[in-house]
Amino acid sequence: MPECPPEPPGLAALLPDPVVVVDPVGTIIWANDAAAESSGLVFSEWIGRSLFELLHPDDHATTMSAFTTVEGKGLGSLVDVRVRDGAGGWQAYETRGRFVSGGAWPGVDEAIVISARRVADRQALELGGGDTDRLRALVHHARTILASLDEHGTIISINGEITRVLGVDSEAVVGRHFSDLLAADDRQPFCDVLHATEPIARIGVRAHCADGGHAYLEINLADLRNDGLIRGFTLSATDVTDLKTTQQALRHMADHDPLTGLLNRRSLLSEIDRLVEGGYDDETVILFCDLDGFKAVNDRVGHAAGDAVLVEVARRLERSIRPGDLIGRLGGDEFVVVLPHCSQREAERTATAIRASLIEPIVATDHVIELDVSIGSATSGDSPTTARLLATADDAMYEVKRTRGNLR
Repeated sequence: MPECPPEPPGLAALLPDPVVVVDPVGTIIWANDAAAESSGLVFSEWIGRSLFELLHPDDHATTMSAFTTVEGKGLGSLVDVRVRDGAGGWQAYETRGRFVSGGAWPGVDEAIVISARRVADRQALELGGGDTDRLRALVHHARTILASLDEHGTIISINGEITRVLGVDSEAVVGRHFSDLLAADDRQPFCDVLHATEPIARIGVRAHCADGGHAYLEINLADLRNDGLIRGFTLSATDVTDLKTTQQALRHMADHDPLTGLLNRRSLLSEIDRLVEGGYDDETVILFCDLDGFKAVNDRVGHAAGDAVLVEVARRLERSIRPGDLIGRLGGDEFVVVLPHCSQREAERTATAIRASLIEPIVATDHVIELDVSIGSATSGDSPTTARLLATADDAMYEVKRTRGNLR
């Protein structure tokens, strides 16, 4: 049983704000009635126990630092801490301590007198004191979407940035679940993050815009369900659409031929590697396509016309393949078509369609260009590596050229 606490000065017991007295290492000596009323704790049961048992673990270091420095100050610094309440949750307090010695507190040589105020009460006073308009303006003009969500994720309040980013009325979305604003594929991941145990979480999502497009949002969520004022989540979201668009453009530039927009050599070989190594039951067929007569185009009508021809060839190749097939430009007038899960009959039909498309005259810079194409094929079953596939298809293509007399 702890000893009876010393009798405090009368005014300390009557103060409306919580007051707790501890010794220099944090042992609770006394607490007034306001401390018990604010926290819901029975402080008579805590006399003789450590204050640190009531503090959130993340606040221990800050509090210990304040204890070690308060002796040399007339008045301690303001310290925000989270204190366990009678319901097992956490309440945020703003605290300040004063070191007393020489019997200033009855029956104790040295003590720290801590006064506290719940952050929710302090914020209410600040708002009541005339800061409402200033805070409202700051939140409204913030270049970040700021929202308060209830414990289920329903929007309680949200600032006007949502209108600039998504084109929706901020008042119209209040009362809706925040995930309703997101693309279908991102709703469940958002809900998973919302109800995870992490106090602060981040997730990237796509949100619907009123014009039918999407905006990319980088969202930060703070779980404040145990906070007496919030009792839910705070959300901040930054519009990173421009950044995402730039990143996608850079990735496209890195993976695609700048003239035709087809896969470049590096990304084409990488895709073939992926298909070959995937071990699909259906074979992958490679069609190696080399234009016949293209060198004469450059020599006769110039490189500008030659570039226009290559671009048109790329478009015709794209119209000749199946959904899911791939096309890449190896370089010059050499193109490779990749046909995953393809039978020999389907590959032959595709090769026939390609040639039929490419032998049609092409108009480039007021010149009519007529070309042909030699196509060689190889299958992954016969050539199990990318290098072997391409070499086999290349050999087959040259055999077609030789047969037609189109060797250069």
